[in-house]
Amino acid sequence: MPLEAIAINSLDTPLIEKPARDNELAERLQALYDSDDAQPDGIEVLNIVEQGFKRGQYLYVGMFNDKPIAAVACFDDGQTDAKRLQYLTVHQQNRGRAIDAKFIKLVYDAEVKKGVREFVPADADIHRIMSEYDLLRVKD
Repeated sequence: MPLEAIAINSLDTPLIEKPARDNELAERLQALYDSDDAQPDGIEVLNIVEQGFKRGQYLYVGMFNDKPIAAVACFDDGQTDAKRLQYLTVHQQNRGRAIDAKFIKLVYDAEVKKGVREFVPADADIHRIMSEYDLLRVKD
């Protein structure tokens, strides 16, 4: 099964087909962020994301073989039609394998289909990926 980028607006979204326990998605996402030294603690990121959910924001979750292996928040900047991408994390075993770039491209494609024309990468890694692949602004 290929990597998918799925937009969620609730940590209760049933992304895992056969969860072993309640709140498994939230627990796995928290563990992803906790294992990433470049990001704040998982509980802090998930609290920020949940606040964003209340304002109609999304968290894209990268699913592979029924497990979340990547995540990035997609926030409306509130001033323009641009989307701010922030808090990119990838599972430890997938780091250094260009999963981050593939995932960002999937998120980019999904948001462009919704009509987004400009992106604001809030993290250095996201900025590097989006600049390298010329994904900061949709060409008309």
